[in-house]
Amino acid sequence: MWQCYATRPELTSAVALSPIGLRDHPQITTQLASFERHEFLPVLIAAVVALSSGATTPKPVPQLRQSPINLPRLSVVPNKGSFSIQLDTAPAVVSHENHTVKATWNAGAKSFLKLNSNVYNSVQFHPHAPSEHTIGGVRYPFEVHFVHQDKNKNLAVVGILFELDPNDEPNPFLDQYLSGFSQLTKPGDKFTLDSLDPSSLDVADSNVYRYPGSLTTEPYTEGVEWSVLQEVHTMSLSQLEAWESVIHHPNSRPVQPLNGRSVKLVAKKY
Repeated sequence: MWQCYATRPELTSAVALSPIGLRDHPQITTQLASFERHEFLPVLIAAVVALSSGATTPKPVPQLRQSPINLPRLSVVPNKGSFSIQLDTAPAVVSHENHTVKATWNAGAKSFLKLNSNVYNSVQFHPHAPSEHTIGGVRYPFEVHFVHQDKNKNLAVVGILFELDPNDEPNPFLDQYLSGFSQLTKPGDKFTLDSLDPSSLDVADSNVYRYPGSLTTEPYTEGVEWSVLQEVHTMSLSQLEAWESVIHHPNSRPVQPLNGRSVKLVAKKY
């Protein structure tokens, strides 16, 4: 084994430069054991060369624009074309994703989100319970995220908050989405909706919070344009229980620091 090691000049030079003996260094003791079994030689070489060069693991870049956040009570500012949305009826495949239940749809050109001059297509939605965003510190039982993507694969998400209806009236949109939940007994299960109609949400008729943020699930990628409707919709207790019959645990990320970001409450019409 050591004769084989000595025939590798990159290893012998690295060890010669190392301030301590090869076998005495804790970072590569386990690598040597593997090497003696004639395994993972490239890993051993990399470890020794890294030691001789003083290489260290790079520190992760701090992420300062994370979601969700607490949305403060704000005065409304004019909507000068900075936000418009339309959701149209389309078929959807509803799938159990373990941590949520996602509805993937292709609603076509009639479903879009427009932020300033950039157009995003609607691709899927999924809920979180309880809500991820809060308004003035108030958390709601349910939040649905409508995920949009532009031609360059940049993401924009529209969040809609739900509270329990005082008369326990069901939400028509959620009724459609939840209709096949009895078929979702394990992750990977799915069902198809021939027609999912979002018109009852009336998404264009609400002021909207706007801020820059991130995905709320791993890898928490930043650069996501967030829009959260100020209007809170309602749902019935039985609808919330239907959700909990499939997703048995909270799936919400805690509120993240604002870190100096600007949040605006944009008027619904312009």
